[in-house]
Amino acid sequence: MNSSKVSILQDNRFKVFFAVFVMVGWSLAYPLIKLGYQEFQIDGRDLGGKILFAGVRFFMAGTAVTLYCHFKKIKTDITDQGDIAWLVLLGIVNTALHYMFAYIGLGYNSSARSTILDSMGGFILIILSTIIFPDDKMTWRKAIGCILGVAGIVSINIQPGVDFFENITFMGDGMILLNACCTALGGLITRVVSRRMNITRATGYSMQIGGALLILTAAFVRPQTAWVFTAKGVFILLCLIAISAVCFAIYNALLSYHPISQIAIYNSLIPVLGVIFAALLLHEELKIQYIIAVIMVAIGIHVVNHK
Repeated sequence: MNSSKVSILQDNRFKVFFAVFVMVGWSLAYPLIKLGYQEFQIDGRDLGGKILFAGVRFFMAGTAVTLYCHFKKIKTDITDQGDIAWLVLLGIVNTALHYMFAYIGLGYNSSARSTILDSMGGFILIILSTIIFPDDKMTWRKAIGCILGVAGIVSINIQPGVDFFENITFMGDGMILLNACCTALGGLITRVVSRRMNITRATGYSMQIGGALLILTAAFVRPQTAWVFTAKGVFILLCLIAISAVCFAIYNALLSYHPISQIAIYNSLIPVLGVIFAALLLHEELKIQYIIAVIMVAIGIHVVNHK
């Protein structure tokens, strides 16, 4: 990103717009992924096919960000081998392991339980950030905001008469929780990486590294069937690549310029907006509790960021 864009991302007046923009993009990705599976005829039980789909998506997204930096002549600013180690670690944790755990867990778990457990990553990130970074102290406002965010996410998933704690498994719940931990650790690593090199260039390289590892893993697991290419399927994949490239570049920059807790709280919008987009694009049922959840999460975000 050029200097003018960096100054915009650093400006608190535009922070809300860019953070919400990223969450809308990531929320939209959920139904697009399902549509992509349909178009490429990737079966729901085809773990290898899903991992390959994610690997291609992130490797191409990282390539797009890297090419952007090349044409804009944005330098990486890597000075020693320690920088390279942090960059590789970001790619492994924030892309490869993150999506590996997610796809394994989703294969053994319900979408409702997975949504709640996955969203814990943002709140774990807030807690760890307030412990590790001196510019991001825990306050009663942040605590209340996190409680409202959790309550909003839970409200869209808990069903009357259904025991949420039934059939807890390591391959299901355990993998989703590991995925949430990767979300939190990825955010912390991003802050460290941003202080050692250009974060936009680092984002591109890390997604290429993570995407390549996912593709190699898919080759080991082996997809069950060959992909079926259609114009609609290719368009959906390109949309997902664009979402990953743009949203990760902006989000990582926001984490580097602002206290992590002020940005991570916006992650609670993802599961709420995700069910709304699923209702609009996949014609799933749109319930009034979804709107209530959006309001609760929005209030939580305001409480955390209000000065």
